[in-house]
Amino acid sequence: MRDAVTRPGDDPGPERERFVPRRIGQLQEELASEPWDDPDDADRFRAFSRLVAALYHFEFHDREQTAIDAWADMADDPAAAETVTHELSGLLDGANYTPVTMAELDRALQEESLIPLRLQVDLDDYDEVLIFRRGARSETVTVPKLRGLYSREQTMTVDDRVVIHTRVKPQAWFDERGIDPADRNLIPGLASLKMFQNVPRADIEMLLPSTEVRFRPIDTAIMAVPALVSGLVVLTTKLLPTLGLIALVMGAWLGLRDETPDLDQAALLLLFGGAMTLGGFLFRQWTKFKNRRVEYLKTLSENLYFRTLADGPGVIHTLLSSAEQQEVAEVLLAYRFLLAQPAGGAGTTLARLDSEVEDWLRTSCHLDIDFEVDDAVAKLRRLDAVEDGSKLTARPPAHVLASLDRRWDDLFRYRPEDQIDDRAGRRAEASGHTATADEETGTLIRLRGVVDRFTGRLGDRFTT
Repeated sequence: MRDAVTRPGDDPGPERERFVPRRIGQLQEELASEPWDDPDDADRFRAFSRLVAALYHFEFHDREQTAIDAWADMADDPAAAETVTHELSGLLDGANYTPVTMAELDRALQEESLIPLRLQVDLDDYDEVLIFRRGARSETVTVPKLRGLYSREQTMTVDDRVVIHTRVKPQAWFDERGIDPADRNLIPGLASLKMFQNVPRADIEMLLPSTEVRFRPIDTAIMAVPALVSGLVVLTTKLLPTLGLIALVMGAWLGLRDETPDLDQAALLLLFGGAMTLGGFLFRQWTKFKNRRVEYLKTLSENLYFRTLADGPGVIHTLLSSAEQQEVAEVLLAYRFLLAQPAGGAGTTLARLDSEVEDWLRTSCHLDIDFEVDDAVAKLRRLDAVEDGSKLTARPPAHVLASLDRRWDDLFRYRPEDQIDDRAGRRAEASGHTATADEETGTLIRLRGVVDRFTGRLGDRFTT
């Protein structure tokens, strides 16, 4: 497709995204296939990836239970509603979603929709409106005009994912203003959470529950002109005799004429026929109006149907999975490029690490991604995978695997033999004992067993 000419009013294009568009299994293999000084480090890196994914999955499990329980209690517990908002905001940020600002929403409300509809929504109907987006891209589309009489190319921004959380105001608010919420497709106090895909930025307002379809000026003209022409034809060919008789009767009744017309059977049939003709004409025009409205509502429903991905708790599950993926992806990218630094070197800086990761993502994903290097390095510090110092240096994979293995074992320690092993391990650490190569190999073998058991329980969620 040839490049479209940017016109006034065209979308300026998407900004840099934080979202890393890679599955964990795919990213793991891409990074593991990069050159290594020690070939065995590739397998150690894969084990590191699996164990980090397992640890984050365990952490997010508790958050999932908190969010789901709060969602179930939100209707009766104001504190639960605050918990849902807090958890949603955290999950959306962790999944690298970007909040839609009021300026962007106002622009969407004012701009012409890419679908042939005029949409209207009143944001005052809501106590809370949260809109987040992710995965913006530019597309050039052909927009039909005047019901297909001509068309033009237009550049627009399409968001790969959009999440909307709304909470409708209580019934008392609608009663004070004399508004029937049912007329706006709303239920007072109801909370809604939905996820959509492939949403044009200019049409983001159509995702709100109370969006109403309004006729555009062109729609009014298309219906009014034929109706006016048909009305003139009916008037001159079928209603003129009837209107003449009605004029005579009205003139006599108002005293403008001395003679009263004789309303015999023929005159009554003429009046009845005229009334039926007029009623049929008005009914046809009303039917055309209703059909046009139903057609537009159908267009809106189809657009929503094919773009809807999840609703309610399903959105929470999807966001949790996506947030896990993004957290692990950031850890893998930062750790892999720290390991790629020259052996025995003085380390690297945040800025250089950020530049190297972004260059690799630009080459691999063909996208200009804003990698959050500060957050990624902070995660590595919590995982004890970075040496402390003025420069950033990765700890050796064998050391990190042993540390993460102990952390995984510490998640559940209820058997007496585990508690004995734990005390023995702590005494060895206190005595300054350093693990030998054989011990590290044994730890790696034991780690693989743990990861394999964990993978067996979860299926291919992080490994395919």
